[in-house]
Amino acid sequence: MIRPTLLWLDGAFKADHEVVISGDRIAEIRPATGPSDWAAALLPGFVNAHSHAFQRGMRGLGETFLKGQGSFFTWRASMYELVASLDAERAYRTSRTAFEEMLDAGITTVGEFHYIHHADDEDEAVRWTLDDAVLRAARDAGIRIVLLHCDYVRGGFDDRPLGGGQVRFDTRGLEHYLASLDRVEKIAEGPLQSVAAVSHSTRAVPIDRIAAVHAEATRRGTAFHLHLEEVVQEIDDCRVSHGRTPMRLALDHGVIDQRTTAVHCTHSIPEDLRDFAAAGGRICLCPNTEGNLGDGICDLATMRDAGIPIAIGTDLNSRMAPAEDLRWIEYVQRVRHQMRGAVVDEAGRTGAALLDIATVNGAASLGVESGSIGLGRLADFVAIDLDHRTLEGVDPDHLADAIVMGTGPECLAGTCVGGTWVRGGPDAARGGA
Repeated sequence: MIRPTLLWLDGAFKADHEVVISGDRIAEIRPATGPSDWAAALLPGFVNAHSHAFQRGMRGLGETFLKGQGSFFTWRASMYELVASLDAERAYRTSRTAFEEMLDAGITTVGEFHYIHHADDEDEAVRWTLDDAVLRAARDAGIRIVLLHCDYVRGGFDDRPLGGGQVRFDTRGLEHYLASLDRVEKIAEGPLQSVAAVSHSTRAVPIDRIAAVHAEATRRGTAFHLHLEEVVQEIDDCRVSHGRTPMRLALDHGVIDQRTTAVHCTHSIPEDLRDFAAAGGRICLCPNTEGNLGDGICDLATMRDAGIPIAIGTDLNSRMAPAEDLRWIEYVQRVRHQMRGAVVDEAGRTGAALLDIATVNGAASLGVESGSIGLGRLADFVAIDLDHRTLEGVDPDHLADAIVMGTGPECLAGTCVGGTWVRGGPDAARGGA
């Protein structure tokens, strides 16, 4: 049983409530049977809908520009150098570091968009070992993971073969990819690990094959994700090859529906976004990454107006701080449009609307039964220390806004995954075991 000072219920903080946990689920939410014994505000655990854990190995790299202005493509070249250096042990260590840092930041579930499959592109005996390494890292860290097992077969819209570090991504024929999907489903261990079929992008996978993978995701009942329209060059190349944008290509081939999350959509146009919304699609924004790489600024107004559910991801993992990602979503729009309140709920509240992005929408994107505090939901929580100096003087009615706009991981009092406090928690606050 958890009896915090405040509990996030139905989009607001409420006092004098307690949560009863049975196994890994919430069994009861009831009026408090005694005074609060923990100066904390309990929220649903944050959901990271898009991560490449191995890219945590680039922290601090790629930030020197001796030859002038860098770009997404100069960064990608550095990333491929990292990929070429990976063996199973380094992939494990780097991924575990990333997952542990996510838990430090209150992230209880990660959608790991995983395409570093092979440790050695020459020896068939050691192919697919990086799949094992990433799942093992998540298990040992204690984070809930949806392994978004990624199909990746070509180097561009012109069907150029994979080269250099990209060879580590190769899923070969469709039958090989499906067999690898079966394999990772068998090695995904326990209630914290699940697997979904996804495609990397329209650049890296032919559209007919994307449709086949989407059909497989539908058959298996999993989420389906893909990168879409992060950079202008991708859109230009797709227009040359297909006479339309990547989003329009995906729409025309029926791969956008309620199980589909498109990642980035930085340069998606209003007409495509409205049809994307009508088809039931979701979008995952990765604000720290899109800012780091200089990708651009998305058309958030159309996304919101069309009713597209938005989640967040840490992507290249240069920084794990959900409140910061949420601030980026709002602040970039304020700077671009010289206005305030780009993301608000029906009552005009910014904090509550942004918190939904990091919780409710992320869980729905991954098909995980978390993201809210309710009966039968997974007992995944993040606790905020109400005595932390960043929240001094903040009243409960404005606490959600203060958390999003004024705090970071430093104010966390605990992270709970499936009913187990993997960081902090009420016992730690009382000085217990």
